Amino acid sequence: MKVKVIMNPIAGRGRALKKKPQILKALLEYDAEFHLEETKGPNHATELARQAVEAGFDLIIVAGGDGTLNQVVNGLGEKQVPIGVLGLGTGNDFAAALRMPPDPMAAVHQIMRGEIQKIDLCRVNQRYFVSSVGVGFDGEVAFHVNQGFRRLRGKAAYLCSVFKTLFSYQSRRVKLNVDGLVMEFNSLLVAVTNSPTYGGGFKINPEALVNDGLFDICAAQHMSIPEILCCLPLLMPGWHRNLKKVRMLKGRQIILESDQPFHYQLDGEVLTDKTLRFTIFPQALLFKGAKVEPTSPVALAEDVSPRVKEAEALA
Repeated sequence: MKVKVIMNPIAGRGRALKKKPQILKALLEYDAEFHLEETKGPNHATELARQAVEAGFDLIIVAGGDGTLNQVVNGLGEKQVPIGVLGLGTGNDFAAALRMPPDPMAAVHQIMRGEIQKIDLCRVNQRYFVSSVGVGFDGEVAFHVNQGFRRLRGKAAYLCSVFKTLFSYQSRRVKLNVDGLVMEFNSLLVAVTNSPTYGGGFKINPEALVNDGLFDICAAQHMSIPEILCCLPLLMPGWHRNLKKVRMLKGRQIILESDQPFHYQLDGEVLTDKTLRFTIFPQALLFKGAKVEPTSPVALAEDVSPRVKEAEALA
């Protein structure tokens, strides 16, 4: 077996590089041909993944965070080369969704000894993603994380950015189309996810499954600062879904539009656009060592009346 290890040396404030000797020690326990290469700048992981496919590698192990994994997936596209994940970044939400252990040596063993699982591949416009896309308040929070809070890790970085955004963000009018169900509302945020958590463990879409062929959507209407402050403690356990101004949806084809450009985060990377078109490719990715329950892609129910009521409540 030929195994390519793509490592982001600055992921997790340099945690990936510090763990490199342990990772190599664990890899050497297996009868395989390993090639480890460190990324040298933005999008380098994408190029390394393309080269690994062309060179005929049987497995690509990603040592970094959700952003590094995103780059590798964009390098693979719909080519089914198995991926292994060592969650060594700031948030590591997708590694958590795959139930990968946080210890890199344990994660290596789980990958090398584990079975291959089929996971959904997500796309927004022309970019693939694995974990989440967040628009509005969430996009601004990610912007501030990237600007000044990456020296912190996980929830601490996210919370500091939340409070900075709290006093500057202004909601905007958006149109959300979920499988033909259209709603317009003044939006605080819209989070479209494949995994249940983002921001280092916040359960934004608690019922999301990474292999059911469906996006999970959290759509929140405009809230005042006191309302946002009351909502924040509910994000960790996922209790925000019971709030009157929050609606939880599922779907396959999603279009989100606004009159003005907005920031959005894609697996932690901050981008700008006015229209986002989402498509999901059920179980198009292969992940080795992932501990998820096998499932068949869900067929959406014919009766959409409950979802129509949700749309009317948001309008």
